[in-house]
Amino acid sequence: MVRMPLPCRSACPEAFGVYNLSRSAMNKSIVALALYFLTASYGLAQWSVSETQHYVAPAGLEFEGIQVSLKGRTEQVDVVSFNPKKLSFGVMDDPERFFNLETASKKRGALAAVNGGYFQPDRTPVGLVIRQGHQLHALQHSPLLSGVLVVTKTQTSILRVGEFKPSPNILEALQAGPFLIDGGKAVSGLNRLRVAARTVVFIDNSGRCGFLNCHSATLAETADILLTPGLIGPGRRITRALNLDGGSSTGLWVAAKPVYYQPEGKDVRNYLAIVPRVPVAPVPAKSKTAVKERKGL
Repeated sequence: MVRMPLPCRSACPEAFGVYNLSRSAMNKSIVALALYFLTASYGLAQWSVSETQHYVAPAGLEFEGIQVSLKGRTEQVDVVSFNPKKLSFGVMDDPERFFNLETASKKRGALAAVNGGYFQPDRTPVGLVIRQGHQLHALQHSPLLSGVLVVTKTQTSILRVGEFKPSPNILEALQAGPFLIDGGKAVSGLNRLRVAARTVVFIDNSGRCGFLNCHSATLAETADILLTPGLIGPGRRITRALNLDGGSSTGLWVAAKPVYYQPEGKDVRNYLAIVPRVPVAPVPAKSKTAVKERKGL
């Protein structure tokens, strides 16, 4: 089993900065010049893949550890992707704190899993959560919760909240945010100051889906990293990506050989798994505790 150290706790996005401009042309010129150099430092330079490690993953999964670099700095990104016609995302819910990411994944029969959406200190979910066709929490409108991962029998989508329409055909859904990539481009206005571990769910131009962990980056840096040429394979590029809960919630488990487990740093309310399209039979109950556990996941 491979265990990776956990990075620091995440935080919600903030405005990058506020400028109080003078009416004088000189001050306007100074500000414009400062903004030019700021853009040159952050927006124009592009990350590049410097090293890729291929892991032995379950059938249908691609699992890679990728190092990207920019101006002497390196960042680790762990990427898991799949064909949604053969596999599916599934929400795993843990209302009573019975599981961690590893035990939840094994009980559900998952091939891989990460931490899921946001939640309150009392473990109440934040935003829409649908698990196996049952709504566990309603949709919420908030600048942070800008997107929804939606799974039906025939389609997997990452939608803007304004695009989302309730339907009895929805099997799984998880609301989170902010949106990082839309239309193959980085979303503007993302925070460039607060560095943390990030968990991201994405869809690419070939129709493949996946999730990834970025070990230590700002939200804006994460969006830039997601657009690194070759990050998810030759000719493939991420077209939509949504930020999930991160920071000390960040974790990744993959049924690789050996099993890969980057443990989360705290208990979380739910997880996002990759599971077979054919439902896995539940684990037989052997005790009263086992019966109670089956309320979750």
